[in-house]
Amino acid sequence: MQILRNAATDGKIGKIRYGRNNSIIVIAATLLCLAAASITMMNSDNGSAARSEASGYSISRQVQYSFTLQNKSHRVIKQAELWTFAPVKQTANQLCFKLQANYPYKLLTDDSGNQILYFTFENLAPYGSRVVTIKANLLVTATANPIPSGPSSRDLNPQKYIESDHSAITRIAHKMQAPDASKTIEKAFRWVAGNVRYSAYAGRDRGALYALAHKKGDCTEYANLFVALCRANGIAARPIGGYVFPQSGILKARDYHNWGEFYKNGTWQLADPQNRVLMRNAADYIAMRIIHGSEDDPMGPYNRFRFRGEGLEVKMN
Repeated sequence: MQILRNAATDGKIGKIRYGRNNSIIVIAATLLCLAAASITMMNSDNGSAARSEASGYSISRQVQYSFTLQNKSHRVIKQAELWTFAPVKQTANQLCFKLQANYPYKLLTDDSGNQILYFTFENLAPYGSRVVTIKANLLVTATANPIPSGPSSRDLNPQKYIESDHSAITRIAHKMQAPDASKTIEKAFRWVAGNVRYSAYAGRDRGALYALAHKKGDCTEYANLFVALCRANGIAARPIGGYVFPQSGILKARDYHNWGEFYKNGTWQLADPQNRVLMRNAADYIAMRIIHGSEDDPMGPYNRFRFRGEGLEVKMN
């Protein structure tokens, strides 16, 4: 865990009196540099070094997103806390080489390799607010790259909401078995895409078994059922959370999406059964979270952010 600190002041610039020499020029130049630096805290990775190692990632992107924290009470919040995901550092289709924010943060990494930004604010005044803005520079590719982090046992076993060992799921999964794993994956993908009906966004996860029993769900149920069918057939797969965002720009809460990945030919491949996208358009997907449901996950069950502080309210802008 590494603490990343702002190199500049808190933005308060005192009055400067002009002297009889040119020292004011030096002071002004220094203040300009500090003002420019005050909005930026980078992670410890060297951006140029990361780019030099990223020959397989050819498309440059920058995404931005923000949160408003507000004290809704008449009392001071002694410590307001915010945790939120940053783009995954490296996937088969994505490399995140630079992070910036307008407030200092700690960069946390969970056991799935997800990046989590942790912000704290001391003594947030009654009805006071803060707007936290995050920028991420990425390199992406439409063609999946081999990466060192292959599948683990978690990508083959059942987990919460991915009930790959349930008899109802194993029974239908076995009907999809083919001599070639690629055919098995394609059958699972097409079955989910063709048999699950999209329903309105649900505020809670309902799981693969729910999607199978009710033949409906939002993007989370589509992804979880596809992953469960793959795992039931011995194929490593995992759900991913993030955004379908084919350009640089501002990420919005309403654009959050879930899809799946499966491991084939030495790398992870994309499968988005809700949008009927299989092994294509991967450069349009920004992965924010590899979902393994670990009990030690600092984000717990929260998909985009979580916060703590009595009287605190947080929304993604």
